[in-house]
Formats: sequence, C-alpha cells, structure tokens
Amino acid sequence: MRTDNAVRRGTRGRPHGPQPAKRQAILDAAVTVFLREGYQRAGVDVIAAAAGVSKQTVYNHFGDKERLFLAAVEGERQRVADDFAAHPHEAPDASEATDDLDAAAALTAHGHRVLRVLLDERASALRRLVIAEVARHPSLRPACADGEPRQLVDRLAALLRHHHERGELDVPDPASAAGQFTALVVQQGLHRSMYGTRALTEPEAEAICAPAADLFVRAHRR
Repeated sequence: MRTDNAVRRGTRGRPHGPQPAKRQAILDAAVTVFLREGYQRAGVDVIAAAAGVSKQTVYNHFGDKERLFLAAVEGERQRVADDFAAHPHEAPDASEATDDLDAAAALTAHGHRVLRVLLDERASALRRLVIAEVARHPSLRPACADGEPRQLVDRLAALLRHHHERGELDVPDPASAAGQFTALVVQQGLHRSMYGTRALTEPEAEAICAPAADLFVRAHRR
C-alpha cells in the first residue's frame, strides 16, 4: 500500500483542468472535519471521504494538509467578506442606507454589520481553532496574518471619506481611522461573545457599537 507521503509525492501538482466545484467541496468538507477533529487529528482521508473525492484528488488540489488548512481559513475569510460585500449600504434595520445617515448613526450601523459578519458561527469556530493550533504548528501563522476581511475596513474608509467631504468629520487618513474603529468594535465583540461561543443580542451589539461610534465622532469632529 502506498503511504500518504508516497501519494503526496506522486500526485502533488495542479489538477487537470479547472474543477472549482470539486475544490469548493473539498474546502467545505475540510472546514467541517477540522472543526470536528481539530487540526492534528483531522485526516486527509476523512476529508476526502466527506467531500466525496479520492485522497489523491485532495493532494492534487492542495498538496498537503497544512496548505489545505490555510486554504480553508482563507475560504472562510472570503465567505464572510462576500456576505458583507453583498449588501454594502445595509443599515441594521435595513430602512435607510448608511451613506444617508449622520456620522454617528452610520458608524453604529457599520459596527453592527462588522459584528454580524465576524461573529459568524463557523468563522468564529475556525478562528478559535487557529489560535489553539498555531503555537504547536508555527507554519499555520499565515492563517492569522490578515485579520479582518479587507472589505470591512475598505468600506468603512470610504464611508469616513464621505463624511469628511461632507464636513461632518475631520478624517485626513480614512484608511488608518477605519482600521482603528474596526479594531475597537471587533475586540469588544470578541470579548463579550466569548470569542464567538455565544451570539450577541441586539442590545449587547448596540452597547458596543453606539459608544464606539460616539467616541470616534467626538475624536474626529471638526
């Protein structure tokens, strides 16, 4: 019988032709198995079976378990980013676009959306797994590198630029300010949700977002 290493050496490389559906099936199965078994115990053969493909197919697409794990983390990050990008002007009650709100209300609305996206149950569970495993497996550090999806910060930077140009706020560096506000909301959200192990209620989310928005507006008021 060929060992995993033999399979890996013999089959590593690009799959023959584009197979996006099969690749996504492997990533979805990988997230499920990694969360259920942990990084160390999760076997490529189990992931392959859950995806309905051969172990060789997994190696063809990803090379080894480490790269599969990193791809799964990035896939989850992209999933929550896509969810955020799907409704770029959504306010918490969906009754008005954030661009039409005053600065404090717009920041509060954005904060609610940041919490909803980043405290997604599956993404939060994978984040906890990365934190738990990275000390034992330093090669997984790239999974920690990017932090929040770039779309969250970029969207807020555009919003701050909008309110700066309207004369409501003085924000000469919107990108830096957006990162600061996002970090403020995210860290409180992670703490109060016990790192995503329980859902925040709307009043709890409001208690995070509204004071953060008020603090930010007072700091950047013209």
